[in-house]
Amino acid sequence: MIYQALIPGYAEDQERENIGRTDNYLVPILRRIGATRLLDAGCGVGATVQRLVDHGFDAHGFDLMEQTPIWAAAGRPRDRFVVTDPLKLELPFADASFDCVFSFGVLEHVGTQDGHATRRADYHEIRTQWARELFRVTRPGGHLLLGGPNRRFPVDTAHALDAAAGPVERWLSAKVGVSIHRVWGDYFLWSYGDVRRYLADLPFTLEGLTVDGLANYSRIPWPFGALARGYVRHLPKRLLATGFNPWVMALVRKDA
Repeated sequence: MIYQALIPGYAEDQERENIGRTDNYLVPILRRIGATRLLDAGCGVGATVQRLVDHGFDAHGFDLMEQTPIWAAAGRPRDRFVVTDPLKLELPFADASFDCVFSFGVLEHVGTQDGHATRRADYHEIRTQWARELFRVTRPGGHLLLGGPNRRFPVDTAHALDAAAGPVERWLSAKVGVSIHRVWGDYFLWSYGDVRRYLADLPFTLEGLTVDGLANYSRIPWPFGALARGYVRHLPKRLLATGFNPWVMALVRKDA
């Protein structure tokens, strides 16, 4: 099994990209919802946690054991990071510990055999347990913010195809240069419907957010990157929690 954190350049890319995303996208959302105590679910090398601490937030994060040498090498405060099991999430925090728990680009890899796009047979069950554990440590009135490429949108600029992708998907993706995938059936990406499914019977309200200012479209061939930015920027609010949004960006309020 090869984890992303072991790929050359991964840590450097996270350090570089996450600062801008934190400042320009995440912090305004956190200010709007009044969150101060935060948990980064799948924090990678810890760049976002450190940036949030610099902004004055009480931020913490968790990830896999492989990240600990990177945290140490970067001088991250060890008491702000915890290690978790990749298959069963059990957080060492009391119920209602955080104002906001956020996770970007992580849920699609939960429940996979390789940390990428080869799904386990029980991947939905693993994701359900994972999402509910995040919900548990969120205070009533607080929020989950779950983001990742939308299974219901046919283009994914962030990943290779699902390991079980068919020949047509592979042919189209090779021609275009980004992943073109089916929007029905099983796939390693997830959707707004999956979020509702994983949190079924729990008290919550879901709002779809724009990803304008988050995605960089660096993998999209010119001139389609400019078209993608324009599409995201002008997508009507009523369509943000649907398959028209290239990313799921689910702001889930934990109701009392």
